[in-house]
Amino acid sequence: MSTTEVFLENELAVRLAELADRAPELQDLLGTLRDGWDRADAAGLRPRVAVRGLTGASRAFLAAWLQRRTGRTVLYVVPHGEAFEAARDDLEWFRGRGATLPFPEPDNLPYDSSSPHPAIVAERLGTLARLAAGETGVVVATVRGVLQKLPRPDRLGRAVLHLRVGSDVDSHALLERLVFLGYERLPEVESVGTFARRGGILDIYPVGESDPLRVEFDGDTIASLRRFDAGTQRSLEKLQDARVLPRYEIVVEPDEGAAIAQRLRDAGDEAAKGGANLFHEGMERFAGLYDAHLGSLLDYLPENALVVTDDPGALAERVEELGEGIRRGFEDARTHYPLVSTPEQLYLSESAWTGLLDTRPGADWMAAIVEAGGTSRWAKTLFVPCSPAEPLQRSMEKLKNHLAELIANGVSPVLLCDNQGQRDRLWEMLGNEHGTLGVGLVSAGFTLPSAGLAVLTDHEIFARYRRRRRRLRRTGGMSVAELSSLKPGDYVVHEDHGVGVYRGMKRLTLGGQETDCLELSYADKDTLYVPVHQLALVSRYAAGDGAKPGLHRLGSAQWQKTKARAKKAIQDMAEDLLRAYAARRALPGHAFKPDTVWQRELEASFPYDETPDQLKAIEDVRADMETASPMDRLICGDVGYGKTEVAIRAAFKAVQDGKQVAVLVPTTILATQHGLTFRERFADFPVKVEVLSRFRSPKEVKDVLARLERREVDVLIGTHRLLSKDVKFPDLGLVVIDEEHRFGVAQKEKIRQLTRTVDVLAMTATPIPRTLNLSLAGARDMSVIETPPQNRLPVHTEVLEFDPETVTDAILREVDRGGQVFFVHNRVETIYNTATMLQQLVPQVSVGVGHGQMSDHELERVMLDFTEGRLDVLVATMIIESGLDIPTVNTLVVDRADTLGLAQLYQLRGRVGRSSHRAYAYLMVPSRRVLTEDAEKRLRVIEEFDELGVGFKVALKDMEIRGAGNLLGPEQHGHIMGLGFDLYVKLLEQAVGELKGEVEALNPEPRLLTDWSAYLPDDYVSDEHEKLALYRRLAETRDEGAVDDFTLELMDRFGQLPAPAIALVELRRLRVLGRGGKQGGLVDSLKVFHNVSEVTLRRPLKPVEITTVVGAVNFQAEFFSGREFGLRIRGEDLVLLHRTRELLAALNLAAEAAVKAGK
Repeated sequence: MSTTEVFLENELAVRLAELADRAPELQDLLGTLRDGWDRADAAGLRPRVAVRGLTGASRAFLAAWLQRRTGRTVLYVVPHGEAFEAARDDLEWFRGRGATLPFPEPDNLPYDSSSPHPAIVAERLGTLARLAAGETGVVVATVRGVLQKLPRPDRLGRAVLHLRVGSDVDSHALLERLVFLGYERLPEVESVGTFARRGGILDIYPVGESDPLRVEFDGDTIASLRRFDAGTQRSLEKLQDARVLPRYEIVVEPDEGAAIAQRLRDAGDEAAKGGANLFHEGMERFAGLYDAHLGSLLDYLPENALVVTDDPGALAERVEELGEGIRRGFEDARTHYPLVSTPEQLYLSESAWTGLLDTRPGADWMAAIVEAGGTSRWAKTLFVPCSPAEPLQRSMEKLKNHLAELIANGVSPVLLCDNQGQRDRLWEMLGNEHGTLGVGLVSAGFTLPSAGLAVLTDHEIFARYRRRRRRLRRTGGMSVAELSSLKPGDYVVHEDHGVGVYRGMKRLTLGGQETDCLELSYADKDTLYVPVHQLALVSRYAAGDGAKPGLHRLGSAQWQKTKARAKKAIQDMAEDLLRAYAARRALPGHAFKPDTVWQRELEASFPYDETPDQLKAIEDVRADMETASPMDRLICGDVGYGKTEVAIRAAFKAVQDGKQVAVLVPTTILATQHGLTFRERFADFPVKVEVLSRFRSPKEVKDVLARLERREVDVLIGTHRLLSKDVKFPDLGLVVIDEEHRFGVAQKEKIRQLTRTVDVLAMTATPIPRTLNLSLAGARDMSVIETPPQNRLPVHTEVLEFDPETVTDAILREVDRGGQVFFVHNRVETIYNTATMLQQLVPQVSVGVGHGQMSDHELERVMLDFTEGRLDVLVATMIIESGLDIPTVNTLVVDRADTLGLAQLYQLRGRVGRSSHRAYAYLMVPSRRVLTEDAEKRLRVIEEFDELGVGFKVALKDMEIRGAGNLLGPEQHGHIMGLGFDLYVKLLEQAVGELKGEVEALNPEPRLLTDWSAYLPDDYVSDEHEKLALYRRLAETRDEGAVDDFTLELMDRFGQLPAPAIALVELRRLRVLGRGGKQGGLVDSLKVFHNVSEVTLRRPLKPVEITTVVGAVNFQAEFFSGREFGLRIRGEDLVLLHRTRELLAALNLAAEAAVKAGK
């Protein structure tokens, strides 16, 4: 956020650059450029040097070296997005992040109806701002990045907002300026490009920043600037200055708004028809109407910049392809919008590209084959001897020999690992006498003999496919308000009164005090007002699948009976769970040996950084397997979150100890996919993996079973066929069960018989709520993988009426970029007609069909053809819903999406977006007018919220409840329906706590009677959703530390607490203290008035307790007795509140002292 960001220089990269200085060819390159870079010939041409022989990451390495040695800005141009990602990784390591200026190309097509991903726009704008500020380094860009027009530097410079502590700013003008920068005003900042104003505090989530900014005003003076966490809304660090970039690449100045809006309306832009909606999806195709004098990236480069190109022949082809794509996009757009901006307005011409190379000095890294007739363009052609990484075929022996050979020839080898864990594991295997080990993401190794340097990468050493990491920052945070808010009309559950409907919040005067209350309506038009300090008794009713409960009557016995029945069933189930858990712990099992060297080698070959949750799950499984009792662990994790790797490591550990492994999956396709994955991961080790499914012939099945019985098969993967009597494991040690809830009752019984004394690892992609996981602690071993893989991009999702033109565009867009398409049509009767229709729409692509009623041989052939890239489009039923992982499939079209449930849509969307390309999901419906209310709601949820956002977490509550039902069984699901999920989990937590003897979990909070006005005033927190979320969070605090944190957060976000807010948090603190600690609470109820407090106790105090209380307080406390026993203290206002707090703390000390004395 601050204008200066410090990046530490990479010492190892500096050493490599110093080694490169020794290469005579590179000194020749530098000398040739220096001799002529400031002189042009008679035709105005500048000298360029052709360099041949470069391979792997040496191309980016030399671009970085050239920039380091000349001190000039270098524009490094690569042909396309994949090459850009590789070059950026390489440059960030060889030159450092501080001197790398990435300029990615937009991820939409020219004249697209969708806009580029906000994080790509943010990165592009950030680089332009750095260049405009005079930073030097290597600018890495694609051809499209160079040719696409942009706001000129002066226009962008005027748009950038600079804020500094102590400066005077007209806050109203600042808000207006943010709107013209494209920022959206919301009650609470939760995603990039939004802002919120609350009194003297302004929150902004600037483009290109990982955290939002909080600006605190004193009048019109900026009193403080600080970053804050979008999830917790708490401040992180103070700043002296900050920069706010525009939200979009299209810049609008305040006096232009009305004229631009009129031009857009004249052009037929639908988004602008309703008013001055200047910023919207697809506006980039109208950029010429916003700004008639656009510039380009070249305008941001200094005059003396060098231009380095990677493969001029490929770049020339890409210029031609881009020109064709631009012309095609323009012709299509012009049929809808006759006044859409022309190609000349939006892109530099193809001749501008050749002009760039003629007028800028620099170098061209040539391909192996140089096009004919081009040699006259270069002042000199150099050959740099450079060899690619040696193929080592995963052999540590070959690696050691190769390193020894390099060192003997005077070459210094550097081995780069993707992360610290990989580096440590490789060091264990090699020791330190075989070159230098470092951590860095480099695309491919190389050797420069004349410089005496060699770079090797761990993904090449282990021959791993290295999927490109995506860099885009998340553009949204967790909105506490959205998670917790109730909307009028929502069903709620009151613990004492049952199911009602939330009608809104009202401020009432009760017993002389003002307080906010929830208004709940019940059957027979009854109304209940619940003060906010009793909010913990109220929860949103959620029971899954959009269940709509009946309302209870206030005062009727029906609710108490429902609750009592559920409570009894919950207690019985908790007892059964704990008993089964204890019984399994007592069974004899196999204690697996600690990890071997091979285990470490397998883990070293994992191509990604493990997420913290994934590492925790791996450690949990390892610890379970090394104990003598049989493991029974459930791994819950979303689609693509890394559950399979946990199972692979567990299976390998079992095989290392001489045991066999069964992997049980619900579908044939998933069995095939797991077979491929397990075989690929175990390729370097003597582990035999087999798959038993209906894709195998009877002869093959017979052979597999015979070898299994002879212990020649280590890991057997299959469907419920594994449960047949003829499948005999002589020494089964581990059973992995994927999606157990999808097996039938009889199959589950067979699974139980199979797994009685062996280790069991179950996995599910159906989300299990963390609250349920915590409440079952000690009754069921669960590991929850909640952390998404690093930098995962959300899938661009649209709900559209079925339109052949849109389908054609979607398929061609994907196939043109080398990808494949899933087209889901969930009716077998008409699936072939649909495939024929698609083939007629796009005759140039190959279309295949897959569904569950095909013969085994047919289905296997189609799936193989698609997996291996021989088919472009797979028209399939829901058989693709789970398990398939094909990185090249990045477009999904779902026909009749209105007939599918949220969970199905969510699982389907998880099939795309698993590689470096932006993924698209098109949910097709016949007509929005004929959609049912529920279908429209489901589709709106999946369209509006990406899977990483909090809104989707709210929508996934239904799926979580389904997950809970799957885990706990149908009877408990019925009780969830009766009570609502939140109250069910609360009662389950109490039941488990009681059975485990945890007193603290059962301590009820004391009742409270007060005449204090305790609420959050409207001029302090104005948004009702936000206010309700805060009330709920305060009601859920369980200790003094949590109340302190909440108070500090209020002050941080909204300023100093007004009197009613102070009373609100202090009264909450008293109830928390009154609950007591592990030894149990003494307090039954509290009466807190402005001049007297009464603390009524559950029982008379013991002598040791009286002594402790008297010794702990320094004010007078009166004991009262009779029908009730307690203490009374006096004081005025806040002094009295503090005394009450001290008295309650003393009573907790007294209870503790009594327990100790009793021992």
